[in-house]
This record gives sequence, C-alpha cells and structure tokens, in this order.
Amino acid sequence: MNQPGERNVRIRRESKASALRVLSICLVLGICALCPETGVADLRPRTVEELGTADRIKSQRQRELAGRLARRHLGTPIRGGKIADLLTLQRLLDGNSIAPKDVFDQQALGLAFGDVLAEQLDLQWVVVDDDYGRSRALRWKQEQDLWFPVTMFSKRIAQGSPVEVDELYDRVADRVATLKARAIPRRRGRAIPIPRPEKESD
Repeated sequence: MNQPGERNVRIRRESKASALRVLSICLVLGICALCPETGVADLRPRTVEELGTADRIKSQRQRELAGRLARRHLGTPIRGGKIADLLTLQRLLDGNSIAPKDVFDQQALGLAFGDVLAEQLDLQWVVVDDDYGRSRALRWKQEQDLWFPVTMFSKRIAQGSPVEVDELYDRVADRVATLKARAIPRRRGRAIPIPRPEKESD
C-alpha cells in the first residue's frame, strides 16, 4: 500500500513532467512565431518558360501516339489543331478504345486537345516548373491564367467523371475571350477596335 509521502512524490513528478511538456510546446510555438517563413523558404517559386528541347520531343511523340490511336480505332487521323479533332477525341474517349488505366494514351489525347486550343484560341505552349514538378501548359500572351490540357482527360477519368471535350473547350474559350476583351484599348468606357494594317500595294 502506497504511503502518503510516496503519493505526494509521484504527484510532484507528474506535475513537473506536465510543466516540462507545456514549456516545450511554448518554446516550439515561440520559434514558429519568430520564424514564420520556416518550411516555406524551401518551396521553389513557380517559373513559366518556353518549351525546352526535351519538352518538344515528348510533345511530338505524344502527337504521333494520338494520331496512331485515331487511325487504329477510328480510321481517321488527328489533323493537328483543327476544330474537327474535338469530335475525333470525343469518339476515342466514348468508346472502349482507351482503357481507364492507360494514362499515357489519355495524356497523348490531352496533348492533341491542347493543340486544338493553341491553334484555335491563339495560345502558346509553355513549361511550368515548381515544387510539384515540370508540366506543359497553355497561356495567352503573358497572362497568369494557365491551362494544363495534357492531364485534363486523365484526371477526370481517374475520378470516374465523364469527359465532355466540347465543354472543356468552351470553358477555356470563354476565359480566353474575357482576357482578350480586357486587353482591348478603351476610351470613355468603350472598346476601341484595333485598326487593321493596310494592305500592301503590289
């Protein structure tokens, strides 16, 4: 049977241990307060740059794969940026041509979709490099808006969501139209049409 003295000693030890734990927590919180950037300084800032040689080679290989898939399963080519490619891509995705686990094939079709966006909406391929890795994206001029068509299909398929190619195209087109409208010079709150260059004489 424990004596009162032993019980008091045990209580004092437990109280001392609790106090030390509280002190340790306070010290950690104090350090975090004094150094709010701890853990953030290691994050690399996002950079956006032109496609490198390796990026162009990878893109070309995916274009070729998308073309082979279209010819093999539909008997029609990928026309490289033409609006008709949207229907071809939708038919490939709707059928049993591309299995849900074939992420590489899905991303090849995403690259072909990106070519349509680039050609039809005047977008440029760029590379985004950050802590999440290096990804190809599209943007209009120097705007901050970025689109990642290469993974647009594969991410939706992985989530079990339907892929509506026309709808995805329209979303990007609507946003690009907004960006272009903002870029038009304005006077007294009205848009001023940008003059067309005069036709050169023969």
